[in-house]
Parts: sequence; structure tokens; C-alpha cells
Amino acid sequence: MNPYKTHGAFSWAELQTTDPEKATAFYQGLFDWETESMSMDMGEYTMVKAHGAPAGGIMARQSDDVPPFWSFYITVDNVDSILAEAEKLGATVVVPAMDIPKIGRMSGIQDPQGAFVMIIQYEEKADDADMTPVDYLNYFKTQGAFSWAELRTHDLEGSMEFYSALFGWTVKIDQMGMGPYGMIHVGDVGIGGMCAPMGENVPPHWGGYVTVDDADAVAEKAADSGGTVIVPPMDIPDVGRFTMIQDPQGAMLSAIKYVEVIAETE
Repeated sequence: MNPYKTHGAFSWAELQTTDPEKATAFYQGLFDWETESMSMDMGEYTMVKAHGAPAGGIMARQSDDVPPFWSFYITVDNVDSILAEAEKLGATVVVPAMDIPKIGRMSGIQDPQGAFVMIIQYEEKADDADMTPVDYLNYFKTQGAFSWAELRTHDLEGSMEFYSALFGWTVKIDQMGMGPYGMIHVGDVGIGGMCAPMGENVPPHWGGYVTVDDADAVAEKAADSGGTVIVPPMDIPDVGRFTMIQDPQGAMLSAIKYVEVIAETE
């Protein structure tokens, strides 16, 4: 499944931060990312790659009113029609639709529960030899690839209804140790999940997971490089071992080493 061409698929991750240069160096040390810098209208943009395949971007934050954060992009067939439908379903348009030359058309919305997510409609020429993505089926075994997106929401049922109506997702509930977990599917492919936040006072938000070869090593490197380990390495039965870290500028991201059965067969 090509995430740039599949409606409803997560296709990009992007860090907005107070210090892009230091943040890039921090994450390179954790995930062995390759980087490529380019000039864009909003300033310098650093693309990060996992084994040569584009994985995401790092840029200066566009507003002093928000702390550094990772945002996640969902591919859609038509940005403007999705925005109209999102507003009908109770969402708020936070980033008005805009065209990015040679990339596509994008926007950002806040869902009815309060979480922020980006949507993007790619130009055909954006999917050229230099932008060949890691196939979804390889995300679970490619060091440095964003392999999972997770919505932390206080209203699981409401979030399921909203996103299923907007993107055509199928969300199936599994019972896990932390409570009910909504598994998000595009067709037969699992792309993410929904669950309660880690605390009643944590606002709704989307988070992401990067595949790694060793979650314990990532946590140790993060701490040694000025980051903070928010969730120490821990096992999720039948899934893998993960950790959540906060970078020196304040953004949070998770890293996960999947169990072999997922890495080989999902």
C-alpha cells in the first residue's frame, strides 16, 4: 500500500520545534536518520529518511503559542471536500487549506474531541523516485520508520465515529491491559490505534511510534542526549517493547521494537 496514494493512510510525520538543528541531531542519534535540507516558504525544512526512504520532516514551529510537537498527516483524495465534511461532523479548521508547490494541498483540523491532525492531497509528481515510501507492510521491521499513529482521546466512541465517517476507517476494539484499544484499519491494513490518554488531565492528541531495533538502547541514548524518558521501556504482550521519550525541546515520541511475528507477517 502506497501511503501517498491511499485515502485514509498516514503518510507523513512532522516536528515543529524551537530549535530544529538541535532536534535533528538528537533524533539522528536515536534513529540513525539520514537528512536532507531544503528551503520552503515557511523557512528551512529538514527531511528525515529511514534507509533512504522519506520518513518525515523537522522545521521551526510556526507559532509561539504552542509547544514543540509532532504532527501526523493523513492522505486524502480531496482536501477541500474532507474539510467541508469535517466541519459538518464538528471539527474545526485550524490550518486553512493551502497549496505547497511540488508537494500538494494540505490543511490541519482539530477533531471534535480536541486532537489536532493534518490532511494532505499529494500532487502526482510528488510520488517520484526520490519520494518512494517504505511500504506499510515493512514499517514494522524498518529501523527509523514511523510505523504507528495513536490517538489518545477521552471519548473513544466519539472519536471512532468521527474518524470512521471522515476517512472510511474501520476501527475494531480490542481489550488490552490499559483498557479498550481501537485498532484502525484502511482496508485490511492496520495503521494505528485509539486509546485513553495517560492521565485525566492530558489533553487529546495524536502520538507516533518509530520502529527501532532496541527500545532500551533508544531510551538510554535519549537520556544521555538531554532528553527525558517519559515511559521507561516496557513490554506490550504480543506486540513488542516500547518507550516514550521527550526531546530536549519538549516534543514527545515513542519508539518500539516489535515482536518477530508482527515484523514478519503484518
